[in-house]
Amino acid sequence: MNQLLRQARDGDMEAFAALFEPLRAKLFAVACRLVGPSDADDVVMEAFLKAWRALPRFGGRATLSTWLCRIVHNQAMDMLRQRQRRAGRELRGEDTEAVLTVTEDPAQPTAAAQAMRGETADIVREAVDELPDPHRSALMMRYADDLSYAEIAAASGVSIGTVMSRLFNAKRKLRQALDALTEDIGGSIKERP
Repeated sequence: MNQLLRQARDGDMEAFAALFEPLRAKLFAVACRLVGPSDADDVVMEAFLKAWRALPRFGGRATLSTWLCRIVHNQAMDMLRQRQRRAGRELRGEDTEAVLTVTEDPAQPTAAAQAMRGETADIVREAVDELPDPHRSALMMRYADDLSYAEIAAASGVSIGTVMSRLFNAKRKLRQALDALTEDIGGSIKERP
């Protein structure tokens, strides 16, 4: 166990802050993917406080980073459940709107091409929003936060097999949504010069 971690476990808040600070951007990104940018800071700060209180029980079976990601994930899920109870409906749009964007392609500057990209981005956002929370969370942690399967499993409290299954199902549903788009626009893609 490194010296900073020992000091933090002995009650040194500055040592804990020194351990936590290099991970803040990663933890913020995880929280942002789950609850949106407007609430991500609150989630990270609550997770920081929970981690500080739980640090004496940190056994070191996982890395500190994975342990903190798990706490952030749990805090974010708690916030989402509270939102759902308050609103009485499922969340839509805001938690992935800022995450998923389509980059403009200068090779196709036509208004039609821009409209098609905007429509595609909307369909992808909608498809991601429609995923069950566990699938959306796994997808965002893998592709937006670039976490490994093992890190996602540890952060979510599930097996690697469950992570693989969630990612497979999430990608399948996204593929179906994009296939539907392709069918809707028919041959217009093939007809472009």
